[in-house]
Amino acid sequence: MKYILYGAGNKGKTDLNMLLEHNLEIIGFCDSNKAGSVVTSDAGEFSVYSVEEIRKEFKEDRDVKIIISIANREEYVKVEKMLREEGFTVTEIERELYGDMNDKRINSRKYIAEYHIKEMDSYFKYAETEEGMHKFWGKDSVFYKMFVQLNLENVVELACGRGRHVPEYINEAKEIVLVDILEKNISICKDKFKGDPRICYYVNNGYDLNRLESDSYTAVFSYDAMVHFEMLDIFSYLKEIERILRPGGKALIHHSNNTEDYRITFSTGTNGRNYMSADLFAHLGNRAGLEILDQQLIDWGGTKESDCLTLLEKPL
Repeated sequence: MKYILYGAGNKGKTDLNMLLEHNLEIIGFCDSNKAGSVVTSDAGEFSVYSVEEIRKEFKEDRDVKIIISIANREEYVKVEKMLREEGFTVTEIERELYGDMNDKRINSRKYIAEYHIKEMDSYFKYAETEEGMHKFWGKDSVFYKMFVQLNLENVVELACGRGRHVPEYINEAKEIVLVDILEKNISICKDKFKGDPRICYYVNNGYDLNRLESDSYTAVFSYDAMVHFEMLDIFSYLKEIERILRPGGKALIHHSNNTEDYRITFSTGTNGRNYMSADLFAHLGNRAGLEILDQQLIDWGGTKESDCLTLLEKPL
């Protein structure tokens, strides 16, 4: 099987590298705005075709599939409709990377983790700048106003990335557990905070916290990560958060408020926002045994109210 990537932007380039590492054959890209150019990677140069060119050269080739690598859902749907009407086979990148599995949740979790390994260097260059940090820690930020309601005596930071938030709260904490699915992230954190006895590290599986003791932590928070997670994984985490929090402990979670299409995943939702809403998250929190104290909708990446902050509490 051979593949064409529709979209030659940053997402398409990241998807290209992932597909190549899985030894899949890539013909090139389709992008009418960049047709005639080339995309350069460690594996060589890949041509960027127009829609007319792929229609002429590849439409009758049954061994060619198209993967859409576009970060805007509305545009994704238009392109998908056009390609299917043209008779092309459109496929999901998760299916091609990890096999024709029935459990989309597992495929999506794998893709989220692998994608972030590939693109996190460029992402963190911005995320760790003063502007990137101000979104969370500026005194006028809704994040900060909710965060100060947490008791940081024993705090768990879920999906901690490279630990960029730790310096903002470490002096208020007695014990910190940094949790991430990516071993590379935890290794960077260990090096960054080497020798600090207040910090413990945990590479988990992406859906539970089974190494952490029940009724032991005063706070859990997650910023700029759970917006990408599968809903069922979020529910699993909420049940775990209820288990590990002390009675009266609070959790502050930054999650998606994107219900543009029930079929979306991290790879197909606008700005990587997976399927979730403020109301759905509140419902899941309630079913996990947590009380909802506050919710605030926020804009992100130019999309109005695409995200939500939810503050939860474990009842006394």
